[in-house]
Amino acid sequence: MYGTAAHGSSRPLTTTFEQADFPVTFAGTVGLYHAAPQPSDTAVLFVGAWGLEELCARKFWRLLAADLGREGISSLRFDYPGTGDALDPPDYSAGLDIWRESILAAAAALRDLSGAKRLLLVGHSIGAALAWQAAETLGDVAGIALAAPALSGRRWIREFMALSRIADHGAITHATLPSGPAMGEQHIPDPVLAGIRALDVTKSAKAPAPDMLFLPQEGRATDPVLLERLVSLGAKVRETPFEDYDAFIRDVLLSVPPTTAIGVLAEWAVGLKGDGTAEQRPRPSGTAPLTGDGFRETPVRFGRGQRLYGALCEPEGPPKGAAVIILSTGYDRMSGRGRIGVRICRDLAKAGIPAFRFDFSNIADSPPQPGMPDQILYHPGLERDVGEAADFLEAHGLHPAVLSGRCSGGYTAFRSALHMDGVKAIVAVNPFDFSVGPGADVDALIASVLPFGSYKEKFRNKAYWKQVLRLEVDVLKEARHLLRKVSDKMMIKALPLLAHIPPLSRFLNPSERDFDRLAEKGTKISLIYSNGDPVISNLEARLGKRGHLIARYGNAGIVFLDDADHNFSTAHTRGYWLDALVKTASQFKV
Repeated sequence: MYGTAAHGSSRPLTTTFEQADFPVTFAGTVGLYHAAPQPSDTAVLFVGAWGLEELCARKFWRLLAADLGREGISSLRFDYPGTGDALDPPDYSAGLDIWRESILAAAAALRDLSGAKRLLLVGHSIGAALAWQAAETLGDVAGIALAAPALSGRRWIREFMALSRIADHGAITHATLPSGPAMGEQHIPDPVLAGIRALDVTKSAKAPAPDMLFLPQEGRATDPVLLERLVSLGAKVRETPFEDYDAFIRDVLLSVPPTTAIGVLAEWAVGLKGDGTAEQRPRPSGTAPLTGDGFRETPVRFGRGQRLYGALCEPEGPPKGAAVIILSTGYDRMSGRGRIGVRICRDLAKAGIPAFRFDFSNIADSPPQPGMPDQILYHPGLERDVGEAADFLEAHGLHPAVLSGRCSGGYTAFRSALHMDGVKAIVAVNPFDFSVGPGADVDALIASVLPFGSYKEKFRNKAYWKQVLRLEVDVLKEARHLLRKVSDKMMIKALPLLAHIPPLSRFLNPSERDFDRLAEKGTKISLIYSNGDPVISNLEARLGKRGHLIARYGNAGIVFLDDADHNFSTAHTRGYWLDALVKTASQFKV
């Protein structure tokens, strides 16, 4: 077993865990079904957004599904083909119909799973327009809720591209820019994009459902002429602002789940719930894998109480090396920003290397661990999740393991390798750091990678000091940010001197002790950094300029890549990461 005395999966716990929702596959995609304990004859189908909006909404959907389930309403959420964890269609000549057909297939799957006779649709952003069209096609939808609706495809494209430019600040510019919304390597294929451009449901001649709930973004009311026309067509229409939407969608790392909107949507759905109960259906015994070119991928629940959600990606033939566990970054879902997690896992499987990715506790589609704080980044409890992922692979005959991740995922890979047996190697991409003390202020940690000069500019700004006088700035937090920067600067200068006093060096530099321990265990360490990345300041505070002290360790190596951004958002950088993983995993026999 891979469990550890401090943070591993074998640690005795007496608290009851919430199960992850049940994964199902259909029509080349994967969905998550939340079964109500006492199901009514009404079920909810979530019709999601795309890209950054979809990434931010994963936890939102999970929380809403749980609330609905407690009220007797089962639900299903899913990925459009070519997005998230779905398969990529062989071609996109059918355009937007590929996504439309997946919505209809999801509706059929939900009816079959739940036994419900009445469907409600909840659409988000561009998914609102697609839910509207699906409701018109299905014809028997009892109600439709439109959350921050984008009812015009052209307008959504313009606004999404503006949002992406802000969210992807600092990303490498692609040689060939896509003509529409993009996030990393992921972009909407041109035939689908053409269908979205032509999408405008405000011109529909009939109401898509008898009961409609609009949740427009704050300060952006729905066109009153549209509402009046829907009422004249016989629909019951209600409008409630989507509170705190900007804080919800601004960035995955900073996204705050909109609890008020969850309450509004749950209340609306309960109000439309029928009096009858659903026909009892047997629970599926398992989930059929999705098969692609050179890989077989199975979405799974695993861990104590089946509390975690992940995907096992296996090669068609016998494994050619150790299994790789890809650890997600920040609060991204396991498919990753720009689907980098999906691409890495499937490419590994094509190369003969088994790969596993999953959502950490309280991120995206995995429920929280009991007793864990809401802010879980850099928390040692995540190492328990990694231990349970490794135990799952070992139970399936896939061991030893290689751990890999980017930024916070790279940090957790490093920490997990310290506390777990059976981990042969780690490949960390732009790891944020190597050691974070208990109870650390994560916001201060993240701010600490800002260039030192940015503080000088801030302190010279009169507007900043006016904010301080108006008590709009947390002065203590700002002081902690600056103190960490000063401490790191001093450590970088002190490291060459400390190298001559090993006991003092190890006392003042916990990371040095950790590297020593991994060297004793024989764990191979590969560090990959983007040249000029802000997190290099943390590397240098632990291992000297350009990490030169890593030369002490025969088990470790470091590489700096040009033309690479922090997110590794291009095919070039992902290819380097993939090659490093294949080379590392191939050294170990399964």
